[in-house]
Amino acid sequence: MPAGRIVVGVDGSACARQALAWAIEEAKLRGDEVVAVHACPYPLLAPTMEGIAPVLPGPDYDRDAQRLLEREIEAVRGEPNGVKVTPRVSELSPAPALVRASDGADLLVLGSRGLGGFTGMVLGSVGQQCAQHAKCPVVIIHDGT
Repeated sequence: MPAGRIVVGVDGSACARQALAWAIEEAKLRGDEVVAVHACPYPLLAPTMEGIAPVLPGPDYDRDAQRLLEREIEAVRGEPNGVKVTPRVSELSPAPALVRASDGADLLVLGSRGLGGFTGMVLGSVGQQCAQHAKCPVVIIHDGT
């Protein structure tokens, strides 16, 4: 039986790290591989005196995004445990990137709250969008701290 694929959203937050750790353990049990997705949309939007303006990313933007993703994977994964973890940087916004990556996946895993600014929300907007539109079952990992 061919290995399945578990997609997990990684944004550098503690909750996303917990989701990545859970996804790797689940993949180990299932014999699946993990695709860790970090969304870096651009143009970036920055506040200005007149409102919000697009800002083109600097020359190291893609490299920095890839490094963040690799650091997060290494921090969670630790010793190799036989689970293949493939990093993927997307230029889409987080919810569309994860929904697209969920096509053909066995499972989509994400933290309940990432780096968004609405601390009162129980489930972030990315989690809500993914739960509604993903092409596979979704697991939301709540912050265990």
